[in-house]
Amino acid sequence: MLALQALIIALCTWYAATACPMWLRWSVYFGAPLVAGLVNGLLLGNLTYGLSVGATVMMAYIGMVAIGGSLPSDYALAGYLGVAMTMLSGADPSVGLTIAVPLGLLGLLSFNVKMSLNSIWVHKADQYAAEGNARGVVAMNLFASQIFPFITYAIPSFLCVYFGSSALETLMSAIPTQITSILALAGHLIPALGLAMLMGVLYNAALVPFFAIGFTLAAYLNLGTMPIAIIGAAAGILHLIYTSKNGANVLDGLAFKEDEITDSSDETVQKNKHLSKKTLRKSWFAWQSWGQICYNYERMMGLGFCHCMVPVLEELYPDDKDAMAAGLERHLAYFNTENTWGSIIPGIMAAMEEERANGADIDDDMENNLKTALMGPMAGIGDSVTQSLVKVVLLSIAIGLAAQGSALGPILLLVLFSLYALGVGYFCYNAGYKFGKNAVTKLLSGGLVKQLTEGLGAMGMMVLGCLVATVIPIACPLSFELSTGTLVIQDILDTILPKILPLIAFLLTYRFIKKGIKPTTVIIFMFIFAAIFSLAGILS
Repeated sequence: MLALQALIIALCTWYAATACPMWLRWSVYFGAPLVAGLVNGLLLGNLTYGLSVGATVMMAYIGMVAIGGSLPSDYALAGYLGVAMTMLSGADPSVGLTIAVPLGLLGLLSFNVKMSLNSIWVHKADQYAAEGNARGVVAMNLFASQIFPFITYAIPSFLCVYFGSSALETLMSAIPTQITSILALAGHLIPALGLAMLMGVLYNAALVPFFAIGFTLAAYLNLGTMPIAIIGAAAGILHLIYTSKNGANVLDGLAFKEDEITDSSDETVQKNKHLSKKTLRKSWFAWQSWGQICYNYERMMGLGFCHCMVPVLEELYPDDKDAMAAGLERHLAYFNTENTWGSIIPGIMAAMEEERANGADIDDDMENNLKTALMGPMAGIGDSVTQSLVKVVLLSIAIGLAAQGSALGPILLLVLFSLYALGVGYFCYNAGYKFGKNAVTKLLSGGLVKQLTEGLGAMGMMVLGCLVATVIPIACPLSFELSTGTLVIQDILDTILPKILPLIAFLLTYRFIKKGIKPTTVIIFMFIFAAIFSLAGILS
């Protein structure tokens, strides 16, 4: 039975780390600990325990943002393997963080191996492109790219679970109570690091009051994440209305007028070739699903971008092998952006390829320069909105539900994030195709992005305040026997400000992060701090 469980966990780890579609990656990978709590809870026969471990481990990663191919930790190994190992050892959920975090850091070795060796398949794709072999290019992106990740993710994960779980269980049972208490306190403190990193992303002086409101609602009224998120959404809308000159209407910013539509081709060019809706949908879905599956340090998403252009090139040049080869070669260039909002770029390229096939004066330099110019701004928008705001809000809601033992938390994360990624990606791709580069100009002008990020930021800050009050479960167990009765220190602290210790831990951690101290160094300090204060009986 353990062999089967180890195999399923290994396959889940590999799938989440590298094989899942990009639109699902936001929840399955970046929400790995939480989703792993559901999967492992069902697999190991203890759903409540699994959800509790997953929610606890997720808190260390909620504020981590992956920018430009750089990861602070490997979410798949920290999540799927970390949660599984914690459950199999029977450890307390808070101790699970001390198991998952080192696994996540070690997992960066697997990530770096994948990113380095995947370049092999890009060079093989170059050969296929020169031959005009589109199927060969697609095969390199979809299938060959999974050889090394399977070796570096699935096999070690299987071996860890199959051979390491019993050893870990024996080790955990042999550890003295004092050490277990230190590990538990460290596990209670580590979520403060994730939240501090999140504050570093969300911080805006004008939005700090929303943080205070969220903290107060959770600390004094014991409101959960869901109601505070709803209140935060309303507060975000009010913030937009009262901070905009003429009131906020972000939908107006998304409306393109007919006179804004421009054609990149010469008006004398007669269109004989026109891309079908079916081809555009195939191109969009290939990008949205497989644009990052062969991610590598040499070309980043270049092979995935070429893959999504294959349906476009096949329809425009069905019998022209040379034109097909030239198209494949020009789209194998370096490319890297955020995959949802960045969908506007392959949409624009599809329109330019169509114009080019109809005789417009468009060359390789024009297409490559436009891609290069747009990928940075669209990544900036996507990372700000998707990673720093949407991800945070959805994860916060899901964590709150999972911590209460509800499987609805990770399920909502999977469904809502998928709807967001697919919806935004589809809109942006079609906007790019229909309106060309004017779509980007429209998107960046008029303060639309600023309105969206500030409104979501207000909601995010309220949820952050709620999380500080609810997911850093440290307390002072000190008490003194007096002639008048027992003096409980925690009761005195609660009269000053409920949840004051979690707030202090968060603010101190945020101060360290603002000073540029590395997260790994902060974690080391947390273990030292936990050892001192746990052994002294001051904190638990």
